[in-house]
Amino acid sequence: MSEFLSFQKVFKGDIVVPSHPDYDAAIVRWAPNAERKAKIIAFVKDAADVSAAITFSKASKLALAIRGGGHSCSGASSSQDGVVIDLSRYLNGVKIDPENQLAYVGGGAVWSTVDKAAIEHGLAGVGGTVNHVKKFW
Repeated sequence: MSEFLSFQKVFKGDIVVPSHPDYDAAIVRWAPNAERKAKIIAFVKDAADVSAAITFSKASKLALAIRGGGHSCSGASSSQDGVVIDLSRYLNGVKIDPENQLAYVGGGAVWSTVDKAAIEHGLAGVGGTVNHVKKFW
């Protein structure tokens, strides 16, 4: 319990637990068979939050999963009774450098976000055929 209190003090993002009203939405995945009932979902805002969540998970001996776009059919983006570091709420942005034709994509972004940002600059991403799929570069 003291680990959780320490975690809460340093964590800047949102912590969602089973009693939280957003819990059911937080565990939804693209493939329903990949959904697991996590003990804690940590919507991280930055690298320090990720570090805090990993430290908490290790100290509490809880399994850890990372959710980017939530498309892991195997359930790798979920953790039964563990901790999920969720990138989809705050680390989902895309920045386009049109001069160099580069995209800087947050770990929680999905293709539709990449597509919309690229189109604004007359560019297009090459890869996914369904725009709600997470791209891995």
